[in-house]
Amino acid sequence: MTTFMIVMALAAVMLFSAAASQSDFQRSRLSWYKWFFLFLSSSFLGCLFEMAVVWLDTGILMSRSSLLYGAFSVVWGLGALLMTSVLFPLRRYGRWAVFAGGAVLGGGFEYLASLFLELAYHRLFWDYSHIPLNLDGRTNLLYAAFWGLAGIIWIDWMVPTLLRLLEKIPPKGGQAVAAGLAILLAFDIGLSAAAFWRMDERSRGQLPSNSLEVMLDTWYDDRTMQQRYQNMVLSGTMPKQK
Repeated sequence: MTTFMIVMALAAVMLFSAAASQSDFQRSRLSWYKWFFLFLSSSFLGCLFEMAVVWLDTGILMSRSSLLYGAFSVVWGLGALLMTSVLFPLRRYGRWAVFAGGAVLGGGFEYLASLFLELAYHRLFWDYSHIPLNLDGRTNLLYAAFWGLAGIIWIDWMVPTLLRLLEKIPPKGGQAVAAGLAILLAFDIGLSAAAFWRMDERSRGQLPSNSLEVMLDTWYDDRTMQQRYQNMVLSGTMPKQK
């Protein structure tokens, strides 16, 4: 029921944004490599932001990266692209509309991302059960407010600033650099996904069946994965609110 309500809330914001799409921002103005650099920038900044929050709260410098290599949070990157596409049209209604849209988009996306990762890898990558007003431990009202504030900052300041910087890069050079980085990022994502998949198989007692799985077991064993993803726990080992 909660998942259905989250999906309906996201759909409502997107429909409202589509109705307001006569704003001055035209998504067609952005070429693919600019979208890619927006994704890469927000993934990096989001990862650093989470590391700073955890360090201030616990005194522990904990990696919050989604990937094996580099400081990149895919959740933040995809969330930023979603906000860029959906929230710009809402500017015509004022910052409160952007804030509300960002809160729903960010909180809803965080909830669905947590659900997908748990179903796919049987691991919890974050759990907010200890925070009041949470939804199944996957998101909470406080963080949704942070997403709303982040939406305002992203739309009003960061995206225009990043786009102005990108305008200074020659298009051919920018596309070449973006293509190279995209290949490296795709490899990193694929390797990370394979390492998680193999970790899940090991937890169920499945032995390696080919040389690739042997390599993954050797290079990315459970200890290595737990050191890289310090906040990750096995699904079902933490209490979840109903």
